[in-house]
Amino acid sequence: MEVEKRIIATDQDTSASLVIFTCENREHLLLKTYQSFSANCSYKFKKIVLAIDGQIDPAAIDQIRPDVVIQHCRRSGYPNSISKALKIIDTPYFFWLEDDWAFHRQIESGYFLNLMYNHPGWAEIVFSKEGPLKPESKNNSLGHNLYKTDFGFSANPCFCNTKHLQAAFILLENSPKGDKLGVDGFENFLTSTFERENITCVVVDPIDHLPISHEGYLESTPRNWHMTNSLESKTKNHLLTMPAPSAFRKLLMIGKLFRTFLSLSIKQLSDNKVYELCFRIMSSAMTIKKDE
Repeated sequence: MEVEKRIIATDQDTSASLVIFTCENREHLLLKTYQSFSANCSYKFKKIVLAIDGQIDPAAIDQIRPDVVIQHCRRSGYPNSISKALKIIDTPYFFWLEDDWAFHRQIESGYFLNLMYNHPGWAEIVFSKEGPLKPESKNNSLGHNLYKTDFGFSANPCFCNTKHLQAAFILLENSPKGDKLGVDGFENFLTSTFERENITCVVVDPIDHLPISHEGYLESTPRNWHMTNSLESKTKNHLLTMPAPSAFRKLLMIGKLFRTFLSLSIKQLSDNKVYELCFRIMSSAMTIKKDE
């Protein structure tokens, strides 16, 4: 109970910014995420920063009405957006929000910012997209249903200590870079850096509900854009997140696609949910074609 009894001297001590990350062809996800987040977070952020990788419809920016827009007019990768955004954050903390999440419970921002203030060695407090934590994820209790993560740093929705993230990204910019999955992603780098410096990444156990859900699996951007070497130049070959398929499995996929698309084409005539899915499939296909 010690944390709850501590008194914060001024609001400035726990002031926070909201940093939203998006990229081209994801306006539909971005606006739904912002609406969901706004409906579940009443905290008045000192500054809203919208970091955009590539071109998006200006109408989407107008709906969010950010204080600052950081935009790479041509895709340059997620780490570049993060690096640029971190350089302009002037609050002790910020909320990291990607463009493809839904929020299902009110966010107790004041409570979490109070925790961050009283634990200067914490890098983040991240929400669980899996719902209640499994026993094996609760080996390192920090009290108050908080646990040291067993996965390191995560860019899922979270409150962050600005100083720790800024220092880690400066280190990343001056470190060797690569494109090996599971090793050279920016989250991998942050994880190893924080472990080495004894900085803790924290996850909240929701106990009995699902606080957030990931809505962007279908439109997931290629891992090439997440690798540390994208700070300099993106790997051209697509980085598979699964074993390379054989020629037979690729041919088999053609038949599966024909059956699936025929079924969806018929169902979307009478089901708006299916229509939205078809729309997202078409948007993803356009993104792939553009990347090529």
